[in-house]
Amino acid sequence: AEGATLSKALKLVYNKRNVCIPYSEDSFEVSLMKLGMSSRATNALLRARLRTLGDVVEFCKTQKITEIVNLGRNSGIEVFEAILNYCWDHMSQKERAAFLIDTVERNGDNIREGIA
Repeated sequence: AEGATLSKALKLVYNKRNVCIPYSEDSFEVSLMKLGMSSRATNALLRARLRTLGDVVEFCKTQKITEIVNLGRNSGIEVFEAILNYCWDHMSQKERAAFLIDTVERNGDNIREGIA
């Protein structure tokens, strides 16, 4: 779907810059079970007492997602992509355009390097 394509495109900047995840206050209460992640990633988050998208966002404000036990780099990327895809799918066209413009402005040099 569209979100999966977006996350593949943003892989160019994962290791070089921070990519903001677009979310609204409404999405804070979304259960992690609705994000379609692997059992490994979901169980690691649940064991860390993170139950909602908002819990993960708040956790990431103070700690790295990979600090969660049994959640390595690949699982951390999976969590990031699942949240990004969910939020993307629940945005209006106007919100999507603003997000893409912001991402390109923040990462323009990295995107150009990846294309060249």
